[in-house]
Amino acid sequence: MNIDNVSSNWIMAQQATDKGAKAVDDAQNFADELKRASENVAKPKTKAATAAGEMTPEQKAYDKKLREACQGFEAMFLNIMYKEMRNTVPEDSLFGDSNADKILQDMRDTEMVNQMAKAGGVGLADVLYKQLTLEDKAKADWTQRVENMSPKDKVVRT
Repeated sequence: MNIDNVSSNWIMAQQATDKGAKAVDDAQNFADELKRASENVAKPKTKAATAAGEMTPEQKAYDKKLREACQGFEAMFLNIMYKEMRNTVPEDSLFGDSNADKILQDMRDTEMVNQMAKAGGVGLADVLYKQLTLEDKAKADWTQRVENMSPKDKVVRT
């Protein structure tokens, strides 16, 4: 066995060891990336994901409450409109003029306009909902822009 063979064998062994160490490092890096990815799946959506159209459970609940509030507003508006329209019609005493009849008529009108609002009504709830969600999106976009600004851009210039 000559010295050249021993040194070339040692160099080849060292290279194989280096390749093995690199493979172990690559495997560890892959495992770390996989762990981070699995942790991110469990986290709530980020603002970027929300901007892409995905909604968190909190946003879905808020959206549902906002839609219900808009429908309630439309129902209240229609109820007032019905009462004012009814005031323009002369009362007929054929069915009586009792307080109970007025209460029953008011309850019937209230339920009718609630059902009308849920079914789409005159479109006031939809317009109001769209306007309010546009305002929410504009606020979110503005907040996102401010967060993405560099610190020097955040300084108020006078």
